[in-house]
Formats: sequence, C-alpha cells, structure tokens
Amino acid sequence: MKQQCEKLPPRLEDYLETIYILEKEVGVARVKDIASERSVRMPTVSDVLKKLSERGFIDYEPYGTVKITLKGREYAQRLLQKHRVLEEFMREILKLPGEIAEVEGCLLEHHLGDETVERIGRLIEFIKGKGLMDELEKRY
Repeated sequence: MKQQCEKLPPRLEDYLETIYILEKEVGVARVKDIASERSVRMPTVSDVLKKLSERGFIDYEPYGTVKITLKGREYAQRLLQKHRVLEEFMREILKLPGEIAEVEGCLLEHHLGDETVERIGRLIEFIKGKGLMDELEKRY
C-alpha cells in the first residue's frame, strides 16, 4: 500500500466508503440511499457530497446520482482494505466479538497509516501461516 497524497477527514472518508459500497452493490448511489445508510438527513448528505465533489472524489449534480471518480474509487478501495485488515486483526488475533471488531476497525482505519495497516496484515498472515491461531485460542 502506498501512502495517500490527500487525506480526507474521517467523516468524508465514511461517506466516500458508503458511496463506493452502494455503487458496488446496487450499481448507483443516490442521496436518499446514502442518507439511509448513514442514518442522516438528505441535506446533510448534500453538504458532504458538495465537499467530496469539490475535491474531485465524486461527480455530483444536485438531484442526480452520485458517481465516484477514479481518484475516489482508489481512495475508497484503500480505505475499505484498511478496514478489513483491522477488523480481521481484532476479530481473529485479539478475539474481540464481531460487532466490536467492526466498530473499532472503522474507527482505526481513519487514523492509522497505510504502512502500519500493511504490517498488521503481514502479522496476521504470519500468525496464521505459523499455525499460531490455536495458541491464541488457548490464551483468550
């Protein structure tokens, strides 16, 4: 993983990730769907979309659909990968319950750098590759 050039605030990252997932799952992201997923009002979503559009992460016209740009897609993919690695670390290595691993993975993904998360991912693979999972089971 490379270090990102432009870093978005966590709130904007969460919205970008939501847009990416909606596009991937249903083919399109609409303001009402984003609002529903984020449990916020549509005007709140519109304000965030304007900020993401100004920075080149999405293409957005009011009352239209939201389309993630290449820049936005690459950023969201890195963010989602970080989320998955951190969630797996907490669930598989730290043996935290799934819900806690999900929430805390989301919190950490915004604050840990790409290189740190990449090394955590390598640590997970090392532990799994060495058959150390059984030892972890005994300790937790």
